[in-house]
Amino acid sequence: MINVLHYNVFRQVVRTDFGLGASNDETELKALFNSELADHGDRNIAKFCELNDLYISLAFDDTKETIVVISAPEFCKDVLQHSHKLIQTLGYAAINNKPASNAKHFSIKLVKHLAHQHPAILPELITNRNELSSLKEIFSQLSYGIACFTGIGGVQAVSPSILALLGLEVNKASYEIFARSISIHFYNDVIWGMALESSNGKFENYRVRVKTQKNPEESVLFNVSGFRDGNATIHTLWQKISLDGGNANNLSEGDLINEAKVHNITRNYVPQLVEKKAREVVRLGSNLLKNEECYFAVLFCDIVGFTRFVEQNEQEESIIHVLNSVLRRISLSVKKFGGFIDKFMGDCIMVLFRNPHDAVMAALEMQRHSQDINSLRERADLEKLQLRIGIHWGKVVIGNVGTPERLDWTTIGDVVNTASRIEKNCQPGDVLISEIMREAIEQSDDLSFRCGDTFYISLKGKKEKLAVCYAFSN
Repeated sequence: MINVLHYNVFRQVVRTDFGLGASNDETELKALFNSELADHGDRNIAKFCELNDLYISLAFDDTKETIVVISAPEFCKDVLQHSHKLIQTLGYAAINNKPASNAKHFSIKLVKHLAHQHPAILPELITNRNELSSLKEIFSQLSYGIACFTGIGGVQAVSPSILALLGLEVNKASYEIFARSISIHFYNDVIWGMALESSNGKFENYRVRVKTQKNPEESVLFNVSGFRDGNATIHTLWQKISLDGGNANNLSEGDLINEAKVHNITRNYVPQLVEKKAREVVRLGSNLLKNEECYFAVLFCDIVGFTRFVEQNEQEESIIHVLNSVLRRISLSVKKFGGFIDKFMGDCIMVLFRNPHDAVMAALEMQRHSQDINSLRERADLEKLQLRIGIHWGKVVIGNVGTPERLDWTTIGDVVNTASRIEKNCQPGDVLISEIMREAIEQSDDLSFRCGDTFYISLKGKKEKLAVCYAFSN
């Protein structure tokens, strides 16, 4: 309902403000809508809804039969039709409620409907006969197809269903078109690779993208499994995963096992907040990280004089090893106190915390780790490496920065810039926080640390000085 509400509001605004008439292509409107969400999130649309009294409300009461009472704009009513089977399957029923207080809205009540609830059925083993019957039904109902190849990659036979998906007529000429449309990687990896490498010639879950003949921008992504028989014929089962138009990179091609290996390598290079947010977005049925505004404590931690240290000690010890030993300790503190590493910038690290108190506690622990490292370095007669930490609190924008070829979902805004400048003004070995940060903590938590006297620092690009203070462990 929320999606329908936002899309209808957007369509209304676009047609009113930009003069796009009702005859405009719905695909074009949806592309504009997705672009708006990508650039600004839903805050502009939500603001319009708020100003025009358009909302969806959920009310929960104490009666046993009622699950929820939903009130929404009239144009959202059609959504219920799409959800009818799901509502019925769950043993519920949607009934009209008394008229909503807002004349533009309708109101329905979701209630338990015992007549629709299914009796408990104990599971049982499927017989071979029933299994074959189910397989035939699955094969006929879903987008499955069969293709057979010779040992050198020639096409022997193809299911009409595959040809139909690709917009090809069912004739022998289409076999050649189909064969040419398949990526050379498929032949290398499957026909001359996996089917020959394994002792029984079996392979599973290989993805291959094949362009359709209807539209050069459109392609079908298939999941392919199969085996090699005693005559070296390779029998393959093709299942359609998606039909993509204009965005052929939604899902990648290749062996799923290799993709999993690649993911395990690259995941360590992806910011923690991005991976966490991506999982949340997928769980909610979307495929796009939207721009957000939220409150964060932004922490910058820098290794003092590390550039000079590199120049002087390049021949003496492994610079990468030293840097990673320090950053590893910092990362442990970040994880312990629920922070997210936004990025590493050489010898500097930027971290986000939802709780300002946790940010200070993590910073103080980082400094204790630093003292432990430096005591060991002193014993080895090595130069000290001190940390400088600055933290600020406020509203930030987290969004997509870059181009489609290389995107960062990162934090930007005045709070980030200010936190970086606070860190530059911090004394080595200390934690410097803004007075705004201190006040935010005092409003919600008892201080588990003590603060020094407030003083003021000048920040580049700002007229007014900023009130800050040092934080110390109790």
